[in-house]
Amino acid sequence: MLSFKNGITSNGENDVKNTMVGDTLNSWSEEGKHLISQNFSEFRKLVAQAKDSLERKDYETAAIYGEMAASYATSKHPGLFVSPELEHILLTIGRQVIKSTPYIRKNALSTKFPRKILHVGTSMVSIGGHSKMLRRWIDRDRERSHSLVLTRQFPNKVPKLLRDAVSNSDGKIYTLNNRVGSIVSWAKQLRELASDADLVVLHIHNYDVLPVITFANKEQCPPIAFLDHGDHIFWLGASVSDVVISLRDSGMQIARQRRGIEAKRNVLLPINLEPIHRTLSRIEAKRQLNLPEDSVVVLSIARGIKYKTINGTSFADAHVPLLKQHQNAILIVIGAGDRQDWSNAIQQTNGRIKSFSETDNTDVYYQAADIYVDSYPFSSNTSLLEAGCYEIPLVSRFPYASEACAILGADAPGLTNKLIHVGDLEEYTSVLSKLVQDEEYRNTLGKATRQKIIDTHVGKSWQRTLEDIYAYIPTLAPISVSSHPIDRVILDEPDVLIPRVFGSDTEMSCDRMLQWYLPLMPTDKRFCCWLDLIKQYGISNYPFKLLLPEWFRCNYYFYRSYLSSVSFGKGDR
Repeated sequence: MLSFKNGITSNGENDVKNTMVGDTLNSWSEEGKHLISQNFSEFRKLVAQAKDSLERKDYETAAIYGEMAASYATSKHPGLFVSPELEHILLTIGRQVIKSTPYIRKNALSTKFPRKILHVGTSMVSIGGHSKMLRRWIDRDRERSHSLVLTRQFPNKVPKLLRDAVSNSDGKIYTLNNRVGSIVSWAKQLRELASDADLVVLHIHNYDVLPVITFANKEQCPPIAFLDHGDHIFWLGASVSDVVISLRDSGMQIARQRRGIEAKRNVLLPINLEPIHRTLSRIEAKRQLNLPEDSVVVLSIARGIKYKTINGTSFADAHVPLLKQHQNAILIVIGAGDRQDWSNAIQQTNGRIKSFSETDNTDVYYQAADIYVDSYPFSSNTSLLEAGCYEIPLVSRFPYASEACAILGADAPGLTNKLIHVGDLEEYTSVLSKLVQDEEYRNTLGKATRQKIIDTHVGKSWQRTLEDIYAYIPTLAPISVSSHPIDRVILDEPDVLIPRVFGSDTEMSCDRMLQWYLPLMPTDKRFCCWLDLIKQYGISNYPFKLLLPEWFRCNYYFYRSYLSSVSFGKGDR
């Protein structure tokens, strides 16, 4: 019997072989229900703290507890993808602390709308696809001016290529958290910076409260678009976003069904990619990496958190049967780093599993690869798309039976009918084995994959989609929030599986989170909280430096880094 996923066929004896063992999924579901109940209880405590501070008109503290609640929800799924109650608190803060200022929305018919775009992000780093997508957006949209505001750029520098893109568009970059002040004053400054924009695009981290506070008075703001790059978990911003830009169909499904986004306010924009052209043949790239020319390289690239060991089976373990069958096959993983629980698999395969730390320099690995395998259990769509541009066949594991779980897997407009999805490890090994053995099949599928991605995610096609979105946004009236319904937990798929797939193992107690957020608190509140913490845990765990405000810490580390680079002659990278 043949099983089908997105139009790609793979061998399987029955439907069970296309999903994870039923008992395992049931175990995950039961565990997930328990964890979600716990997580929601902790989330509610933090929301209650925010509400209590709001009622006392302590707006700074209310905002901080609001962000703590959202941060908790992004790491410890509470059975919610959005919290109307929390957003209502943040909207109330914004309406109370930011004075009314007139804003005249631009007439999109009388001028090329938008001329000035203000992008708002939390922070931008060189690793990962987030900042790269923004930089490509700006580079490709040359007829407009693009500026960037960062709410929490600390301690990393803005990537140089992104800085250059903004500068070349006659835009500017503003960092808020290096200015004297805190969340409320930064929100006021963001409002001022947005007053000259035709359109604001939010690229924020899922927990960033500042834009919700800033744009609480919708009638006094430019149109707001939200880029849904974290579509698989909880985020803030639904209440202020006139349009939500989804990057894939499964994200669009969650936006509409679970975040309350109206269909007319939800549009699809594929992840944008640069045209990629080989500079090396596969053989030349393998030589540079000191790999045998006749080897078959199986590659995977993602951030380390995306490779989790599940039920005692690591990502490396999953490839041992394949590598034992094919002595010429080599697995290379970029981003996983040195992992103790991979050592047995590495030993079993005589070192033919090679794991490296995260790096920007991935081109030579893509060019050496014969097959690309997705990270697991946390998929990496951007890496899949980039790999596909090198004419590499793509394989991703999707062990879930329900369509509701689509958000847990890999999908993108340019991957439809080209990405091979497999259900279980036996099928995974079988599909990879066929690809290892059949070079013609690899090459044919790789070329078709590249063409589909280029047609969808690169060049004029992507630009036309963006222009259509620009033209559509002004036709929408500003979003209005007439009520704030009660948060309702869902104990069903995909929610019950999220703690296992995307959940963090990091402790997220209120006290631990207070340590992270102390620098943002008002001086008196910061000192009182710090005293309470050292009474419980000792000053060695909560040193004096936590009393330094965020803006001071930001500037201190920036200048220390700058002086260090000058001292060692590193210059700007």
